[in-house]
This record gives sequence, C-alpha cells and structure tokens, in this order.
Amino acid sequence: MKKLLVHSDNTSFNKDIFFPVSESFRFDLDFDKDIDLYITESLDEEHDVGLKKKIERSDIVFIKAALSQNYLEYLGLRLAYHIRMSKGLGEKAKIPIIIICEESFQYLGLIYPEPSILFTNGLYLMKESLEDYYNVLNMFSEGRIQKLYDLSSFYKSITINPPANYQNHHNVANEWALARYFTMLEKDESNFFYSSFRKKLFDLEYLKTLHFKHLEAKANRQIFNSRKHTGNFLIKNIDGLNFGLIDDEAYKGWFEFYSYIFDKSKASIVPYINFQKDKSKEQLIFEITNWVFDVINSSQPIDIFIIDLRLHDDDFIEQEFESLTGIQIIKFIKKQNPGIQIIVSTASNKVWNYQNCLEQGVKYFTIKESPETFNNRNQTRTTFLHFTKQVSEAANNIFLAELFRNIYNLKRVNIFSNRVDGKEFADLTFGKNGFLDQIFNLLSLSSSNELIINQCLLISFQVLENYCDLPFVGVFDFKNSSGKVCSIDKEILIDIFTQSSDNKNILTKLELVRGRIEFQNENEAETIKSFNAFEKSELKTTFSSGIDATSLVKIISVLHFRHSVPKVDIEKIIALRYFRSNVAAHYTGRVKADNKINSTDVLFFFKIFLKIFSYAPPPHTSISPLPQ
Repeated sequence: MKKLLVHSDNTSFNKDIFFPVSESFRFDLDFDKDIDLYITESLDEEHDVGLKKKIERSDIVFIKAALSQNYLEYLGLRLAYHIRMSKGLGEKAKIPIIIICEESFQYLGLIYPEPSILFTNGLYLMKESLEDYYNVLNMFSEGRIQKLYDLSSFYKSITINPPANYQNHHNVANEWALARYFTMLEKDESNFFYSSFRKKLFDLEYLKTLHFKHLEAKANRQIFNSRKHTGNFLIKNIDGLNFGLIDDEAYKGWFEFYSYIFDKSKASIVPYINFQKDKSKEQLIFEITNWVFDVINSSQPIDIFIIDLRLHDDDFIEQEFESLTGIQIIKFIKKQNPGIQIIVSTASNKVWNYQNCLEQGVKYFTIKESPETFNNRNQTRTTFLHFTKQVSEAANNIFLAELFRNIYNLKRVNIFSNRVDGKEFADLTFGKNGFLDQIFNLLSLSSSNELIINQCLLISFQVLENYCDLPFVGVFDFKNSSGKVCSIDKEILIDIFTQSSDNKNILTKLELVRGRIEFQNENEAETIKSFNAFEKSELKTTFSSGIDATSLVKIISVLHFRHSVPKVDIEKIIALRYFRSNVAAHYTGRVKADNKINSTDVLFFFKIFLKIFSYAPPPHTSISPLPQ
C-alpha cells in the first residue's frame, strides 16, 4: 500500500521510524496567499515532488485536519474538498482520505462551516495514535476503507458557500459567466484576442475557489458535444462597427471576451477603464458621462454601447432602480441622442429590471449566466446565442443615431432659419413633434414593421410635396401650362414649361418618360418612370394629366432645376411615389405582393432633405416670394 501524508510540521507521524510513509507533502501556506489559490496551484503542479504527482502515486491519503497555525480552520478538510473536485486528478480524485484529528464527526459537523464532506463515503477520521493508524491499515487491507463510490453523487450531496472575499452575487456571477462562455468557444490559440481572453480567465481568483470548482464539477457531469456546444458565434451586421463598453468588471475578462467575439465578426470595442474603488458614485458618473460625451461626438462616433447596471459598490445597496449608476449613464446617453443603441448586460434576471430599462428606451437586454440559474450546456449556448442576436438586432438600428444627428442639424440650420414666409412649413416639419420627429419616433418603435415603414413613406412625401408647393420654391399653373422654379445660387426664376403660341403644345425643359417600374404587376399599364431635362426649352406635347403627373412634375422640376439632385435619385423618388400611391396610401393591387420597402428607403429621403434644406443663403441676401 502506497501512503501519502499531508502535514505542516505539526504531527508526530512525520518521522519514518514512528510512521513509515511512502510519500509526504509539507503544507506550507503563505499568509499573503488565498488558501484556495494555494491548494489549486499545489494540485496543478506537474513536477514529481508536487502534491498532484504524489497523490497519483498513492493508494491512500492521510491529511492533518489542522494545516495552519489556527487549528480551528481545519484546512485539511478544505484540501479534501479540493482533491475530490480537481479535474486533473481524474479517478484519483476518488482516493480514500483519512483526516487526522482529535475531534469527533459530531464536533466537526457543528464547528466547521462546510461539514457536508464528513458525511460522504471515502472519507474517514482517525486520532493521531499508532493504535488508530494500524487500525486504518487493517481496515484498508480488509477492504473496509474504500475510495469514493461516485463523484456525481458526491457533487450533489455537498454544499459549498461562496467565497467570503467576493462581496456580492454580482462579482461571482460575472466570473462564472465568463468561465462558462469560454467553454462554448472553439479553440483558437492563434488568435491574439482568444489567447488574451484565455490568459485573463485563468488568472481570475474565483476560478480557483472551492465554490467555483464545485459548480464546475457539477457542470462537467453534463455530456459535452463539441459539435453541438461550441462554435465561432459570428454576429451578423456588425462588420466595421465600433462598440462602447461600460462595465466595472471589464478588466476581469469581459473586455477580452467582447474583443474576441467582435473581432471574429470584424468589429471592435472600446472600454471605459477608469474604475477606482475610492471614487464616489457621483464622481464616477461625472467621469463616465464626460467620456461618453467625447466618444459619441467624435469624428467617428460610437453609436452602440454595452452597459452593466451596477457600476459602483453603492449600487448593491441602492433601493431605487433609477438611481443605479448604469441607469444614470443610460439616461445621459438617451438625452444626448435617443437613437444611440444600448444593450444592457447584467447578472440580474429580475423582470422589473427589464421593464424599467424599456422605460428608458432600452430594447436590448442580455443576462449573464449566474451560478444560481446554473444552466446546462444547451442553456448556456442558448444564452450565448441570445447575446449575439441582441447585438445584431441593436446594430440594425444604429442608423437611428445618425438619423437623430441629421434631424438635429436640420432643425438647427436650414433654409428657413431667416425667413418668415416659410414659418408654417418649418414648424410642421422641423418643430417639436413635427414631421421629422414623427418619422424618428416611428422608426424607433420598429425599423422593420411594414405598416410603420409605409407611414414613414407617406410623411416623407408630405414633407417633399409641401416644400415644392411653397411660393418661393416654385409656381405651377397646370391649367394654363405654366411652371417656374427659383434658382438657389442666382436667385432667378427658371421657366420650366410655358404654353406655346399655337396653344396646342408647350415649350418645356422637362419631358416625362413612361415605362414599367420594376415592382409593378406585369399586367399593369406603363407609368411615369423617368424624365429628360433640356438646357433650352423644346416644343413638346402637353404633359400627361392627372394628380400623379402634375405632382411629379413639381417634384422633378424643384429637385433637378433648383437643387441639382442627381437623376438616379429623382428616379428612385418617382418609383417610391408609385409605391406610396399604390401600397402605403391605399392598396390597389398594382404592386407585386412580395415587394416591400424598408428603413433604408426612408433614410434615402433624409439624404434628399439634407441636400435641399441645409442650404443657408448669405446673410445679405433677401429672398422674395415668386410672383403669383
């Protein structure tokens, strides 16, 4: 029988004459080192004189209950737990363990804070005497001292408390989630971010604790299928994006985790890093909001953030949800630009947190897996995939941030700033809850809902058509075949079309072109599809009659002759107007059933609005209305 004795120079059994042993290991704990960290490192060492190798060479382990100067710590029992839950020992984790102490099972059960191991098989007590020692040897030879029967049953039967040096559930959950998510990743050692994440993860103190080992041991009972439970977890639609990270646990590995995941999807992440424990909550909020202000107003603004709710120690005793540091940051961001997308990442799974975040304009919410929820591998993978989906959906809506900036700029500086004759139009369009705000608010509700997109299209055309009807923009009298627009750069009237002398034709610089729009039903008649513009007026037949034709003539004339909008853009407006009239306004059946427009078509109008509304005339120039 090969025996191992673990002691700290505090047993008479360490003399070969009195207690001949096959191996011995001196437990030499550094007072500056955590007990779990010391034991974990001892059990991970691979050299021949290390504890791991000595256990592997032994048939039975004798451990002194007291392995420190404080005999009541019973670190020998702590070591026994670690042996049972050390993955590297394999079957040797079941080795018979004899605890050398003078106390009884009953006494240890009352005094030791985690006594459940005392009531598992494979562990025995003996007093420090030759009589007990020889009794143990006899019992071992007779088969009455055996190894642990089953590790799975052992994991279920024991209870381990969270480490005392972890102040709250938040800290434990953050590191637990990182460890679990790492197991979902395919090995990628050549990737810098993967290697950085792996190194940071293995440096975490919690992963050396008995609490983590217990949870991990239970998790490892679950069958692991690499094809089913791992992946590269690429995120759609984030290529080239830059994310902001505000998480006080970022330095523990979350930054490395996000960096790896986003790098695989060709995105990047910038963390806020100045978290110091001695800062007041107010100071921290002040500094974070200053950082946020800088990054959202830079030449390459960050339009999407991942934010934890509890960023300061005071948040863990905070009773008011709205006073949480993370919520204060979210409010600040949304006040600056409500189009910026925010993903709340938290260890809390309380439903009211989710509801309160919705009230702040946050639609994306990902819960970090925690030991309390203790998901199986499939659930961990689902949680991981949910995170990637939330990121992808948030990325789909970052256009709202740029849209808000465009609206803000249009409100601040537009061609109506110094005019009184366009005040009504300006109020309806740029005012609070005006047409532009309505479009933004609708798209904020949903950027994919067909009814919302159609409504935004209707509003966009209302803005454009109202503008074309302004008297200082153009005057059109179709009854008398007369149309004029005002040139912006030279402030002169441009005749677009006039009645010819024969009163049968018109002299025009504009000709409508008919054809078939791509999304028309095949059995529908040709419609206005494009136009030709001439430098000098030409004699042509009269324009087509009807509301659509006259409205399009106004739009084309103003956009082309007043604002020099490219022809391809005007043709797109012509096509969208057909869609507006036959789908958005009322369904006529003239458009193919599977044809739909999306948010990019609405954003196209803002490209036009920026071009035609952003012009600010020189201060000395006065623009008068065109004659009626």
